[in-house]
Amino acid sequence: MKPLRLLVVEDNPDDAALMLLELKRNGFRPESHRVQTAAAMRQALVGADFDIILSDYSMPDFTALQALKVLQETGRDIPFIVVSGSIGEGEAVEAMRAGARDYFAKDRLVRLGAAVERELAEARARRERARTEQDRRMLALASEVLAEPEDLDERLRRLVQLPVPKVADWCTLRLYEKGRGGLRLVALAHPDAERAARMWEVDQRNPLEVGMDFGPAHVLATGEPELVEEVAARPRPVTDVSEYQEVLRELGFRSALHVPMRGRTGVLGVLSLAIDRGDRRLGPEDLALAQELARRAGLVLENARLFREVQDAVRLRDDFLTVAAHELRTPLTTLRLQLGSLMQHARETPMAEELETRLERSMRQVLRLGTLVESLLDVSRLTSGEPDLSPERFDLVEAVRAVVERYGAEAEGVGSELRVSAGPELWGRWDRARVEQSVAALVSNALKFGPGRPVEVEVTREGPMGRVRVMDRGIGIPEDQLERIFERFGRAVSSRSYGGLGLGLYLARRAAEAHGGRAWAEMREGGGARFTLELPLEKEERA
Repeated sequence: MKPLRLLVVEDNPDDAALMLLELKRNGFRPESHRVQTAAAMRQALVGADFDIILSDYSMPDFTALQALKVLQETGRDIPFIVVSGSIGEGEAVEAMRAGARDYFAKDRLVRLGAAVERELAEARARRERARTEQDRRMLALASEVLAEPEDLDERLRRLVQLPVPKVADWCTLRLYEKGRGGLRLVALAHPDAERAARMWEVDQRNPLEVGMDFGPAHVLATGEPELVEEVAARPRPVTDVSEYQEVLRELGFRSALHVPMRGRTGVLGVLSLAIDRGDRRLGPEDLALAQELARRAGLVLENARLFREVQDAVRLRDDFLTVAAHELRTPLTTLRLQLGSLMQHARETPMAEELETRLERSMRQVLRLGTLVESLLDVSRLTSGEPDLSPERFDLVEAVRAVVERYGAEAEGVGSELRVSAGPELWGRWDRARVEQSVAALVSNALKFGPGRPVEVEVTREGPMGRVRVMDRGIGIPEDQLERIFERFGRAVSSRSYGGLGLGLYLARRAAEAHGGRAWAEMREGGGARFTLELPLEKEERA
């Protein structure tokens, strides 16, 4: 016998009994409730779920058309069949237009069982389609919420609101916190703010402890979902804390499910749904939806964890760079002073030419090492914001010539000729140290990748900007690497073939942008590369 929850809208108990008898003859086990007024019908629909409604067409105080309106007010999809002793074709058509699924004369009930069977199947199909569409929309919304740029806690709070109240009365999300020894409630949703606050308060004082045989703690330990269609039938509570048990009894959960949220390292937390009112119970379709929501939330939690780990690693690296740069500064300064003293002594006192040459080479290497240390220190500073500038007024042409002069010995050492061409003075207010550092990076880069070939340095004015161009005839730069070489530690070639930290161009671009300018690279016709640094000139110098 198939169970059937039946609402009968009928003023004649004998006619209602005939309908029940016919349904039993067709293999149903009906549990019926009879009403004959609009008020009674409204009350019945609020207090219980029905599979089908059988209604007389006309009663002294109520009609089938009025009953259809009462049903439609609830928004529920319950098949409605008219069973009447005096319904005509016109009334039948009117009832069908109003929403009835079928109609029968009371003296022809032989087809009633088959019609009920058909309407139940069609209602199930409609509900399945509606549920599938509802779940699809909910999951799409969940993806949108989880992808928002808000902080993680806010995204989780918005996520748990999605299933309430369409799927469940409660939705909670708990994360495992080893330091607190349990599952911490981080988000929950319920239509009643007071009931939600009651749950939140008790959970913040007493997080669900691990090691329980049922509920979220058990799901956390096993990684397996749990569906409890009847909470009252569960042999043990989900917690040993008496205060928590009392609150759960007050809230009156009737049905619940718990699913794990997984990360790469294991279960990160538990998402739960629960019902605390009505006759509805959570089932397999609710479990499937909750698992998909938990899967998406788990991915976001895992990504957040990995992002924090990356941030921590970057912070540790930058701290190391800062400490290392500061520690290296002291011995380098001392070494530079000692070498400078020896070189001064060599110039004043007769000394072997070879020894003097070696001292000069040593000084160049110390200066080069000092530049690398300063670059590391600059990078560690730049990770926390824009570079600090100390602007002063100076001539860009003079500054570029000073840098080129410093690189004269290095250019001679690699067999390259440094050529400078410049127009009239170009004045502006810039941080001299950073501008010279940027020009030095471009010149050093050209000498490194174009040894034995001339390097040309041009200083010109382009409208309101002063422009420094450094051109070499070296190995060139692949077009797809023209931007990458300006990234931190960015390279277009292997560090085994060409030394350096990959920081000079990065620092040059950051310095240019901090001044309101820019820096870029281009391939050069005939081979080699052209690097350009642009800086804004003083207003009176602008064309």
